Amino acid sequence: MFFFFFLYYIGFQKISNTRFVFFKYFIIYMIQKKDKKLMSNSSTEVKDKTTDIVEEIWTQQQPKLLLERFPYTQKDFSFPQVPQIYLTKSFFDNPFEQINDLYARGYGQLGIVKLILPPDLQVPQELVLGNLKKKLMGKNLETRIQKLNNLKSGEVNITQLQPYVANLKGYTYDNFQRYANQFSDIYDSQGRRESANDLRHNEQEFWSIVDNPDNYEDVEVEYAADLPVTKYSSGFQEDQLGNFCHLNKKKGSIFQVMNEKTELSGITIPWLYLGMKFSTFCWHCEDLFLNSVNYMHAGAPKTWYAVPPSHNKKFQELFKKMYSEQLKHNPKLLYDTVCQISPVDLVRNGIQVLTTDQKAGELILTFGATFHAGFSHGFNCSEAVNIAPVQWLDEYDKAVQEYRENGNFKKVCFPLEWILIELIQKREQAQMDFGWTKIHEKFKQLVTKEINIRKKIVELYENVKIIEYGNKNEKYDRGVCKICTHYMFMSHIQCGKCIKKGCTQHYSVCACEKPKIFMYIRYTEEELMELLEKSK
Repeated sequence: MFFFFFLYYIGFQKISNTRFVFFKYFIIYMIQKKDKKLMSNSSTEVKDKTTDIVEEIWTQQQPKLLLERFPYTQKDFSFPQVPQIYLTKSFFDNPFEQINDLYARGYGQLGIVKLILPPDLQVPQELVLGNLKKKLMGKNLETRIQKLNNLKSGEVNITQLQPYVANLKGYTYDNFQRYANQFSDIYDSQGRRESANDLRHNEQEFWSIVDNPDNYEDVEVEYAADLPVTKYSSGFQEDQLGNFCHLNKKKGSIFQVMNEKTELSGITIPWLYLGMKFSTFCWHCEDLFLNSVNYMHAGAPKTWYAVPPSHNKKFQELFKKMYSEQLKHNPKLLYDTVCQISPVDLVRNGIQVLTTDQKAGELILTFGATFHAGFSHGFNCSEAVNIAPVQWLDEYDKAVQEYRENGNFKKVCFPLEWILIELIQKREQAQMDFGWTKIHEKFKQLVTKEINIRKKIVELYENVKIIEYGNKNEKYDRGVCKICTHYMFMSHIQCGKCIKKGCTQHYSVCACEKPKIFMYIRYTEEELMELLEKSK
């Protein structure tokens, strides 16, 4: 008997998950076989002894909840489904007109919609991955290391510039795909399967580990995320309809006037993503509440969760409550995209959640201030880019206001005045048939605010000297306010005594008793009014 207990002890220490259970059954079988003769004699003492041994094996405390029931059931994730729309080829002839129609039909209020390509527009997955493998030959793919057991706490990596742990050595495409597939093949579930649907079982396991990290073995995965297609490659074929590289040049796009020098990586320049089982994107809104489109080229599905824009504030309130201590040490935690909150917790706190499984050939479109998150079910390849339909103009001020209220820890990635003036100056080339009225209204609001601020500064200080920018076409990122980190595109003020400067929003930039104020302006009031007239 000692031999069997020794085997049991070794097995318990070395063998985990399903292998441990098999080993445990084997030990019990051997014990019962060895004692079968004794038990047949109906010896109460022997019966009791054998029962005690078996009971001891079954009841011995395990270090984790391996193969026990998950705390979540499939019913816990029965959220309303994201609406889905089947596209036709005509969608890509004028996508922004189609998106305008989605807003008119109320989809913007939900914050997310799934768009499914017709089969004849879907490139075979083998072809996509085969071509991508050739394009990425010899390129190193840096990854993010993600520990599921740390996601709820909000992992902060203070040794690197990124708010996450990065694998800078990375992988070749082949090696990452092989690693991802091997992980899926050998991963043993840490909980009892209660659903025949693999996606639903993965969902239960993912959130059980995230929400109960101490009860499960550590799970570490990697995510090749935010890979600029200009540096790596796009997953789209060059002539493929809907290629994201051309999307922002389409009629109706606010971004259509951008050129190679003004393109923004991750916003107007698409990013490629290679995922694996359980690789995740944590809760976040897009920069400046821009819309986003994410296309699944190939591979295993990805499960999405979304909070409608109307519940954005409630989400933030819950986030600040849950991470009150962490925010003291890292005030920009909300914008680091490293915290994963269970959608079950959100619903329990009165926050609406929608969900969907994105498969190859499907687009996910998000609107405005929509918080969204999700995870992958295996190796896959996706591509994403931000877009700016005219409806987004209503979102810009909301985003900037939120950034200010949260301490300006989130940087405004570009000034709205810049992109609107670019559009207006190139009105003859810009194609904005159904958007000029909204552009004119927004630009009028910006011009009126700018002129009033300038007048206020002249009233506040004596002998304000106004100086025009030497180069009106100077790129917007040349001047950044030291107070709020916003770009000083239209104007800024500077004290001639202490040389401190900042955007005109603050009216004051220093504590000098009698500051000598210089106000630098890009356009005169007359020039702004001419631009406003041109925008009609």
